[in-house]
Amino acid sequence: MITVGDFGMDVATVAAGVTTALVPALPFLVKAGEQSMETLGEKIGEGMAETAKALWRKLWPAVKANPTATAVVEDVAAAPEDEDARAALRRQIKKLLEADSSLLAGLAQVLEAANPQHYQAANFGDGSIAQGSRTVAAGKGGLAIGRDLHGGVNIGRKE
Repeated sequence: MITVGDFGMDVATVAAGVTTALVPALPFLVKAGEQSMETLGEKIGEGMAETAKALWRKLWPAVKANPTATAVVEDVAAAPEDEDARAALRRQIKKLLEADSSLLAGLAQVLEAANPQHYQAANFGDGSIAQGSRTVAAGKGGLAIGRDLHGGVNIGRKE
């Protein structure tokens, strides 16, 4: 599995994130006129519009070079509510990312910048705190297991 960035974003995660961010914007991005860009910000909000534009600037050259991806983008732009078209877009983006690790890194960077993860926690007394993706924690006298467990477990208590 190819992962990128501090949060271990893999191809599927980046493809899903890019698809989610682009779908509402594609009708405007495909038109690409200045008036269309202004309307985009009004329709989906300035923050989302800026993220979509940043993703599109990085993704468009790869889409343009791939006739299948271009056709799928046009389908989604014509019918953004069509779940099948959205799934096809996600699949095409995933294929493009699997073929180009620098594109994967660039899109992951845009997604991470758009969705920064900040953590703050306080722990008083006995307990534990786990934050972020793929974390596991257990409190005092507990047992934390990050994957499958088979068989019995003895954590020091007498029965």
